[in-house]
This record gives sequence, structure tokens and C-alpha cells, in this order.
Amino acid sequence: MAVPTIANEASILLTANMDSGSPPKCNGDDSLSYGAETSFSIDDASDEDNMINILANVDEGAINSEHMVTNTEDSWGKTMAGLAGNILEWYDFAVFGYFSDILSDVFFPPNQAGHAALVETFAVFGGAFLMRPVGGVMMGYIGDKYGSRKALTVSIFLMAFPTFAMGCLPGYESIGSLAIVLLTLVRLLQGLSVGGQLMSSLVYTLERHPKSKWGLYGSYVMAAANVGTLLGGTVAMILRGSLTDEQLHTWGWRVPFLSGILVSISGFYLRSHGEDDDQQHVHGEGATSSAQNPIRLAFSRGNIRALLATAMVTLLWATSFYLIFVWMPVYMTDLIDNPVPNAFAVNSASLAISVCLLFPIAGWLSDKYGRRKVMGVGGLLLGVFAPISMAVIGNGITATALLAQTFLGIALSFWGAPMMAWLAESFEPSARLTSVSIGYNVGQVLGGGVAPAAATELVDHFGALVPGYYITVVAVISLMGLCIVAPRLPVHFSVVQGQDEFVYDEEDEDEDGVI
Repeated sequence: MAVPTIANEASILLTANMDSGSPPKCNGDDSLSYGAETSFSIDDASDEDNMINILANVDEGAINSEHMVTNTEDSWGKTMAGLAGNILEWYDFAVFGYFSDILSDVFFPPNQAGHAALVETFAVFGGAFLMRPVGGVMMGYIGDKYGSRKALTVSIFLMAFPTFAMGCLPGYESIGSLAIVLLTLVRLLQGLSVGGQLMSSLVYTLERHPKSKWGLYGSYVMAAANVGTLLGGTVAMILRGSLTDEQLHTWGWRVPFLSGILVSISGFYLRSHGEDDDQQHVHGEGATSSAQNPIRLAFSRGNIRALLATAMVTLLWATSFYLIFVWMPVYMTDLIDNPVPNAFAVNSASLAISVCLLFPIAGWLSDKYGRRKVMGVGGLLLGVFAPISMAVIGNGITATALLAQTFLGIALSFWGAPMMAWLAESFEPSARLTSVSIGYNVGQVLGGGVAPAAATELVDHFGALVPGYYITVVAVISLMGLCIVAPRLPVHFSVVQGQDEFVYDEEDEDEDGVI
């Protein structure tokens, strides 16, 4: 392990044992000791407090993160508020997909050929993804400059109000094509919010927990989003089971959107709590100095390879998740010759069994065995078995459809859960949120934004099994991103007047290649 050097105006020199877990202590000779192999020399003893403050904000690679969290209960409260916002925000975003068949009747011209209205609805659904990179850049800039809590709070409020507005929109029969325009506008605002929300929540959570457990805690962040998707599916199932078709088309579809205002509750909590904690992280490991532009850092020469890798890796997650759990209920009911009975119940059960429950296990396994190994298993399973699973679902048998969809969800968990920590670990802290938001959201645009509409069109022209092969092709691309364009971790730290500079060393990479 190469030795990092930290220097500031007080000529503070550091050599650190990266595996040590003991807090620093004063030796009484203008120096500090950190474990058996660590020492700090300070020209002026008055700088000792400043040195300890610097140490308290260095990554766990130099100091165990357990010493960074001074109020565990308060930290957990803020983390849970962020996760609650994640659940509610992804509930808001997902219900559009679950009610897409009804929205196609309400907002688009009637009597179109084939599934044209449904394709148009999914095109609006995908249009929101075009705003996600914009939201990612905007929230990433706020997060890297002023703290991830502020970015998370802004994104939560940005989701609550357009979702509520969507529930108030008049339909095509009332205002004609203007209904489509308004639906598209509020959906674009939703995309702007989601583009920054998930990664803000990820960075906000991970930077408050030990790096040795980032796989586990990163999986919690995505599991919370999946719980939100599950909640949306459950609400759709209840409404479809309890209301008539006429009631659903007149007012029932509005209920889940109007409830979106609940997402603002967690936003109010985050806005009114945690100011001191956020300031600690702004001036600490994840900070960007006033002289630095996180957007410029994100597109710097040394960052491009990691950006490309994150976009390619995210592509499989986005494509598979939206096809398997958001588009699939519509596929089971409207697009195959043998519709699956209780399709929404099947979808909710498979989502709960696989993605929601298995995610923490897959994240923990990645902490133990490495991200690439666990993700590789998931990617291979998706690529090989997606076409077979689509064939099984197409038989229209409830039990086998549940097994096939659950299997796809399990494979997706092994890809998606470790991916969260992998994304954060791919970038240096000074531009982490901006970089990861850009890479992740580009993958989302190309994956989740395109897949539902493309799959619907492909089924109409080439048959019901084609979406499975679609996933296979995407799996090959994403595995290439994981294995060939894998980013490296920063292992050398240099802090000059509060600015973080990271040096990469291939010899210090894990046995996996990255992490």
C-alpha cells in the first residue's frame, strides 16, 4: 500500500496505516500518533485541533468511519428520513407505469390502431428520463457544493408537487391535445426530480457509514426505491380490484397521484434537521472548494472512463428493472395471447420476494466477496435466462409466471444491489455526486427511458419473446462496462488548503480489479 501524504499551510505531514482502527493521540512532542504505523508532525501545537478536525473528515481508508459519527441516533434519523423520501418519491414515479393503460385511454385520442396509445403513453413515461441527466447535474452540483442533504431536500419537493398536479389534470375529452402537453410537462418535472434524488440519497447515506459496509447500506437505498415501486404496484392492485373500469377511468386513477403530496413530509424533516451534520460533510471528505467546479471535475480527463463505465453498468439495471417490474404487468395482461390472471398481484409478490428482500443480502455479499464477482453472477443470469423466463410467463399460468418473474428479480438483485456502492466508489469525493448522477442517469435514459416503449413496439412486430432477447443484448453491453471499462479506486490522498486531490494506483486495486 502506497503511503498518502497530507499537507497544508501548517506543514502537516501524515503517514497512515490504512487498516488501523484506533483514534489518534497526542505524543506531547508536537506530533500525533495513529496506531502503530501512523504519525503526524505539527510545526505549531496550536494546529493540533485543526489536524484532528481534518482527520475526522478523511475517508475510512485513513480513519475508521465509526470515529466520524458523533451522534449515531441522529445520523440514523436523518438517514431514515432520506430513505422514507426515497420510498415515497419512487412510489410517485412508478404509479405512472402501473396505470399506463388507463392513462393511454384518458389522455390520448381513442380508436388508434393496435397499441398505439399505449406506446405513446410509454413514450411520455420515457420522456421523463430525458430530464434525469439535467436533474442529476443540477442536484449533483448542489450536493457537491453545499451538501447532499440540501440536494436531497430540493429533489423531494420537486417530486411532490408535479405528482399532485398530475392527479388534477383534465383528460383528452375535456381539452383535447392540450391534455397530452400538460401530462408531458408534469412528467418532465418528475424526471428532473428523480434524476437527482436517488444519487443524492445514496451519497447522503454512504458518507455517513463505514466504507466496509457500503455494499449493505447502498443496497438499503435502492431497496427503499424498490419498496416505493412495490407500494405503487400494491395501490394499483387494490384500486383495480375494488373499482369498476368506469370508476378507474373517471377518478380512480387520480388517487395515487394526489397522494404524492405525502412525499413532502420527509422533505420538511430533512430541511429542518441536520444542518450541522451537513456542514460537517460539506467541509469534509465530500466537499468541493469554492474554486472548484464539480461539473468540470466530472468531465475531467481522469474521470471520463469512470463516467462511461457507470453509464454502461446502469444500462442493464434500468432496462431490466423497468421491463421486469414496471412494464411486465401490462405485458401480462394486454400484450400476450394468454393473459396471466392476477398479474398485478404476481408482480407485487415477485418484487417483494426478490428485489426488496434480497437486496440487502446481495449488498452484504458484495462487501464480503467484491462488487464485480456478485454483479457478474447477476449479469450472466439475466443475459442467459431472460428469454426463457419470458417464454414461461407467456404461458399465462399464475404460478409459473410468479416463479419466472421472481427468478429474474433475484438475478437483478445480484446486479443492482452491489452496483450502488460500485457507483459511489468509482469517483473521488470532490465531484462524487455530480459524476455518479451523470453516469447513472445517462444509463437510465438509454435503458429505462427507451425499454418500455421499445419492448411494446417489438412485441407488436416480432412476437412476445423479443423483450427477453432485448435484456440479453443489454446484459452483454453492461458486462463489458463492468469488466473492460472498470474504474479504479482512489488510494492516495493529498489535501492542500482543504482541497482533495486523489491519485490512482493500479497496484492498489482489489483482487477483483475494482472493488
